[in-house]
Order: sequence, then C-alpha cells, then structure tokens
Amino acid sequence: MSTRKTILLLGCLVMAPLAMAADEDRGPPPGTPEQGLGPPPGAVERWKAHDTDGDGAISLAEAQAGAPGLAQNFTKFDANGDGLLTREEMHAVRSATREERRAQAEERYRSADKNGDGVISQEEAQAGMPRAAQHFGEIDADGNGQLTREEMRTAMQARRNERMQSGQAMPGGQPRQQGAGGGQHRQQGQTGK
Repeated sequence: MSTRKTILLLGCLVMAPLAMAADEDRGPPPGTPEQGLGPPPGAVERWKAHDTDGDGAISLAEAQAGAPGLAQNFTKFDANGDGLLTREEMHAVRSATREERRAQAEERYRSADKNGDGVISQEEAQAGMPRAAQHFGEIDADGNGQLTREEMRTAMQARRNERMQSGQAMPGGQPRQQGAGGGQHRQQGQTGK
C-alpha cells in the first residue's frame, strides 16, 4: 500500500470517532419533545381519548363528542377536507400558530425597544410592554436592568409550562375542560391550536 493511501486510511480511522462524538453533542433531533418541538404535554393521551374508534384520526363526530373547541374549528384544521383530522394536520396548525406568535412577540419587542439597542429597559417595558414591566424583576434573569429576547423567551416558556401543568386558563381566557376519557384538553376556538 502506498504511503498516501496509508495516511488517508489512518486519517479516516482517527476522524470517524470524532465525527460520531460531534454528532452525539448536537442533542436531540429537530422536532422531538426533548427539543420542545414535539406534541405539547398530554397531547398524545388527549388524541387517543378523542380518537374513540382508534383509526389514528379524529372525525367531526369524535370532536363534537369530546372536544367542542376542536369541533368548532374542524373545517379550518382539516386541510385536505376529507372529514378527518390527522396528527400531521394538527402539527401543521401548531407550527403555523407557533410561528405567528413568534412574529407577534418579535414585533412587540421591536416596538417596545424605543432606542433600538436590542434590549428592553424598565422604562421601555412600562411604556410598551406593561405585563412584562409588572414582572420585570422575575424576567431579568441576570439582574442587569434590561430584558433580552432570550430572557423574554425563557420567561414565556416557563409561564406556558406552568399553565400546562396546573390546568389554568389558556390564552383567550378559556379554561381547560375535561375531555373524553377524563383527559384535559384546550378549547381550540380561541387559540387556533
């Protein structure tokens, strides 16, 4: 074997474990619950409770029986119009809603940042984000008197997680209701999810 081939072979042998280790360091694959992008907590259980015939989809009759908010928006969520809601259709709705909320949050942040320095001061929060101003000290994780986008995202995610775990009212003021099978579900009407 030539010296060149030997060097290439040794290089591949040395690099392979490094490449595998780097792949392991990347974390969970995109779209998985570990990354926060999978189904919301309890969603799989709620889906199974509403899918009473076990066909993997929710019909309008199943939605009417156990998820009135979902039934109200059924035709909007049924993207292909086949009369059945699939997990993929619901995932698409969640993704679109998530992106819409991110865009709205970014616009509110930019609008409140009057001096354009990329952070929100206590005064800017009081003028443009009164709810954030009320909880300024809690959101300002590093205590520097400024709210970053990351601090705002972290606080919003923590608040969302608390609501999900406690069963408190969701945005739009609609309380969670007991669905078919005793599992909780969100009213679908106000949130579009």
